[in-house]
Amino acid sequence: MLDQPRNSRPLACLLAWVLTACVCQNITRANDRLYPKQGVSVQGEIVELSPAQVTIAVRGKNQVFAMDEVSKITFDDEPTGLDRAREQVRLGQYEQALEELKKISLSGISNPRVREDVQFYRYYCEGRLGLAGNGDTKAAIKGLLAVYSANRNTHHLYELNEMLGELALAVGQPDTASNYFKALLSAPSPDTKAIGVYRLGEVKLAQDKPTEAKIRFQQLVSAQASSPEMARLKSLAEVGLAVCENLAGNSQQALEKLSGMVQKYDSTDQGLFARINNAKGACYLALNQPSRALLSYLQTDLLFFTEAEAHAEALYHLVQLWSQEGQAARAAEARERLISQYASSVWANKLNN
Repeated sequence: MLDQPRNSRPLACLLAWVLTACVCQNITRANDRLYPKQGVSVQGEIVELSPAQVTIAVRGKNQVFAMDEVSKITFDDEPTGLDRAREQVRLGQYEQALEELKKISLSGISNPRVREDVQFYRYYCEGRLGLAGNGDTKAAIKGLLAVYSANRNTHHLYELNEMLGELALAVGQPDTASNYFKALLSAPSPDTKAIGVYRLGEVKLAQDKPTEAKIRFQQLVSAQASSPEMARLKSLAEVGLAVCENLAGNSQQALEKLSGMVQKYDSTDQGLFARINNAKGACYLALNQPSRALLSYLQTDLLFFTEAEAHAEALYHLVQLWSQEGQAARAAEARERLISQYASSVWANKLNN
């Protein structure tokens, strides 16, 4: 057997070290992270990102996740404040998230995905605050449209369409809202499609078409609850059906259904119960029982004031109802809170008109 050159072993070690360093360097560069709704997070390199799915390469092997299975995605070179903002959005802390996002300068961001996330979350927060009466709805609409224009295949596509639809509905453009909500019906996720159905029911109510709204809500109530999100949409659709019954002149039947929901569902769902109380208030008004209507709207004011849109609606009616009860001071106080807390809301504008 021929003897190996003396320096062959050190050379081999050197080559192995170089290769290992290169592999490690590639791994450290791949610091994107995906957080599934169930299971542990996955670290690697995002190689594909679309409204339907995300593909992440983990140690050279691709893993594919449907977007409706994903809680959030973070990117390797993103500013630290961006993920804090994401978490605040998830918790509904939109004012804090917006302040965090405003601190981030886009000029130093080269990754287009990171730029897109900063802009999307910023204008999403503006939209949420605008719907609550405290944000710049025009800036939100303009910003979200810019995000879509820059990337029509953004992984935020369905959230973006839902928000634009809600904003269009809030500024009195139900036809435009309908177009945005219809886009949700093409989503691969059953839950996202269900959101589209529910929102389209809301559009029909805004257009004073309760018969058509009833078809949408009934579609949801009759569906199987395959997830917690779907179960909640079904309960919201039940409230929608009761609203339709009231508008159709069947106020007593609607009221009985709403009272049954109070016994059926968990009152910790503040958004649901705020809607139930407001719907009961509308039924009592239709039945010419203003004192009971006042108590229903007062419950929303006292117990479910964190639900901004429903709270603004309740305050609007309390202004009228306290006046009818001869409580001028309380009517003035409700008016002041509506204008100060929800200045740009539909209900504040309606009060001013």
